[in-house]
Amino acid sequence: MEAKTRLGFLSGIGALAALLVVVLVGGWTLVRGPVLFSSGPLSTKDTNHLHQGVTNHAQLRGKCGACHAAPWSGQTMADRCLACHDETAADITSGSNLHGRLMRTLSRRTCQGCHTEHHGATAPLTIKDSETFPHDLTPYSLQGHKRTAAGKAFACEDCHTKDLAQFDLMVCIACHRSIDAAFMTKHESDYGDVCLLCHDGKVSHGKDFNHNKLAFKLAGKHAKVACGKCHSNAASFSKNASVRDCVACHEKDDEHKGSFGNQCDQCHNVDGWGNAKFDHSIFPIAHGNHKKPSACTVCHPTDTKSYTCYGCHTHTLANTQREHRKLTPAKLAECVKCHKGGRGGD
Repeated sequence: MEAKTRLGFLSGIGALAALLVVVLVGGWTLVRGPVLFSSGPLSTKDTNHLHQGVTNHAQLRGKCGACHAAPWSGQTMADRCLACHDETAADITSGSNLHGRLMRTLSRRTCQGCHTEHHGATAPLTIKDSETFPHDLTPYSLQGHKRTAAGKAFACEDCHTKDLAQFDLMVCIACHRSIDAAFMTKHESDYGDVCLLCHDGKVSHGKDFNHNKLAFKLAGKHAKVACGKCHSNAASFSKNASVRDCVACHEKDDEHKGSFGNQCDQCHNVDGWGNAKFDHSIFPIAHGNHKKPSACTVCHPTDTKSYTCYGCHTHTLANTQREHRKLTPAKLAECVKCHKGGRGGD
């Protein structure tokens, strides 16, 4: 007999079995939804973000397409995530906040790298791993926080006691009080309790902080001044950042009461108020003896913007008028125009 030609894997029984499977799966899907293919329950954690009538993933039961894009759609699961989480999508577009900064470090968008699902109704949606999470992309680095006060490695819950998206500063304060209560009492008194105004987690303002890397170098008497003397509270760090003139801090110490102007460094230096010097090259006259010139007030009794040659030696008004009969009183007061350097007139 001549053998019948047919495909080895196709038979009447096989076709019937395949049809039966399709009918059973289709019927189950119609009655119970797509749970037959689900890898586990969705999270019931409320996001407080209402979108398309739902506030958590569990409410998407039977709507797999909300997260799982069809193969022919050209979309990825990340596209479907961002279609609902529009605030995150806006951050990524603008490059701001955590998700915006994260996307600048990734070659492609992927939400599943940090967020997982189908692990149960109460399972966390975010992978909490302080070792791998790029915490430096947040406003606070963990470079200075490797170990807790007890010497253990930090876990996310040590700081984020309620939710990963929230941080209570009292956690920070309580931990540091347990390390050194006396220091924290004074520190809070000096700078307040808004820690993040000064601290970024990189020990930027710790004991090894080098002020000389800034525009305002601390030398002379400034080198040993306590931080609180200039920065009386946390807000003053940013407030004083652009202040580099002496009078901003020392106006109350000015014994000249402003009469010599506010450019203190013309005469004084950071080694102290004593030994003040001024380059008198404009009018190089030396009064007194060579070791100790006369005080500035001999010629500048009111302020450095004016001077007088009267009242010293024979320089009385009467003697000056007698020697300069052809000059008006106004010109008599402008001695330096003729007596440059205090010498004879031109």
